[in-house]
Amino acid sequence: MITKVVVDSGQMVHFTRVHKSILKALEHFGIYYELLDLHTSRFSSAELEDTHLLILAQEGIGKSLSTDEATTILKMVSRGMGLVVLDGYLEWYPASFLKGLGFTTISSKKTSLVKICGEGAISRNILKQDVVLKRDVLSSSVEVDNNSGWIPFLVDENENFCGIYKRAGKGKIVLYLLSASLWQDECLGFTEGLDGIFRNALVWAAKKPYITKGMPPFITARIDDVSFSGSPVARYKETVSNLRWLDILNRYGFTPNAGLFIDDIKEEDVRGIRLKYTDGLAEFSPHAFSDPKNINEFPIYMKHSGEEFPDDVLKDNFERVDRRFAHWGIKPSMTVNAHFGEIGLKALPYLKARGQRYLMNPIRVGMLWDDPSSHRWDVAPYGKPAFSMGTIPEDKDIFNVVSHPGDMSSSVPDFDFLCGCTTFWNENPGTDIKKAVERGTFHILRGLENGFFGCLMTHEERISHLTPEQWEMIIKEISTRIRRVSHIFKSYDYISRYAENRTLYRIEWLEYKDGFSIHLKGKNKLPQYLYLFTDEGEKVVERFLEVPEFENSVILHFSAPADVI
Repeated sequence: MITKVVVDSGQMVHFTRVHKSILKALEHFGIYYELLDLHTSRFSSAELEDTHLLILAQEGIGKSLSTDEATTILKMVSRGMGLVVLDGYLEWYPASFLKGLGFTTISSKKTSLVKICGEGAISRNILKQDVVLKRDVLSSSVEVDNNSGWIPFLVDENENFCGIYKRAGKGKIVLYLLSASLWQDECLGFTEGLDGIFRNALVWAAKKPYITKGMPPFITARIDDVSFSGSPVARYKETVSNLRWLDILNRYGFTPNAGLFIDDIKEEDVRGIRLKYTDGLAEFSPHAFSDPKNINEFPIYMKHSGEEFPDDVLKDNFERVDRRFAHWGIKPSMTVNAHFGEIGLKALPYLKARGQRYLMNPIRVGMLWDDPSSHRWDVAPYGKPAFSMGTIPEDKDIFNVVSHPGDMSSSVPDFDFLCGCTTFWNENPGTDIKKAVERGTFHILRGLENGFFGCLMTHEERISHLTPEQWEMIIKEISTRIRRVSHIFKSYDYISRYAENRTLYRIEWLEYKDGFSIHLKGKNKLPQYLYLFTDEGEKVVERFLEVPEFENSVILHFSAPADVI
């Protein structure tokens, strides 16, 4: 039941590049794989016998394949193995391979834009948009006969095919007609619009049953700058009073993390906060003491000048937070929601001492939001803090969990789904409900497609410029639109803990014989779920297999569903 990824370490530049991009994505999506390195060993049908998916991953890999190996690949596909070709520069592949695919006339061109097309097996329920490349990518142009069975899922700006798929015997083939340089950051990279089809292509092509360790489709909400009744900027007091906007989020399934301006919170809201906390309907994080001018004037974790607080001041800040939350009868969320994301390095020990080991930081700790270098941070999986699930380099005990599409700047906070949709900061002369719904839906679905989680993120100031009726219309319609994809509402703390536990164990081996046997190594402190994919006709069906808590290792046994027996 293994996936094998064909590479060539003898081509060192391309080999290094595939490690920094495609292999990181396979790990992120939880693909259990082995490398098949053509520099150190060759392969025949025997080496592919239990292979459910073969990936030709490395740029230029076609030059390294022998004619016999190319023939073997197509033979194994006809017997049921899945094949995904991520490097579609076809002129480098053996002629027998191209003939087996049904291509006779091949030419090369460059592509600067790709579009996801259709509602087929790979593009179904994927956000359709034009994806503009940062740099032109080589593309192969082929003549495809109408009776060949090839179906497009990607086209370029001139509607030329850039990605096609088909059944071949008992197996399936997905062929990107683009160079694998597409997946490098300098051309496009991951989290930039094609991750959904990347994952879908692997799952569709793989021989079933197929098991992965991907992130489940969790959805949550994050609301920053929360003052409730104490809001100094609310246009509609009825929206922020009595936690009304929070009630509306709860009504449609969301359990938000609210980043509190703790000195703004009025006594009249304390009972409501405590009830939400006790009932598990919201989490509350110390965001800042207050900030009526939106300049991080009264921060908790570091100065807005970039300086660390003196030890005595920092200690007093945390004790002030402790007293306030104790008075409210609640505990801060384990995931820290800091104003501007500005958290000093000296604050980390204080957070860890309070069990707050998770961050939702789109910038590097110890740096200012407005510092361009703060948005360059080597966090897993791709070194992109806006999409991050991993420990931070500055402290391996701290785990960062972020899923924010959009531009990361304070001048144009595009990561806030209500940005440009309300009268706040004169961003719009009125309320644009349609735009808010489209942006909120996009933010959630893009997070899910990228293999992270859906996060509806905004600031209370923008919510406070909506009437309660307008806010409910927006949330209700977003909830309706996301029904087309499977999803599970969870709190931010739950997602943080789940994401961390997911990194603590690995799949050691898989076996399918009258059911599934799965050997896991590592440890797990929170029930986890593995994806089980099966085919029902042309449809791929996904189920979950539960992983219990364990230490060191465990071998799990599952009965096969009726449709794969």
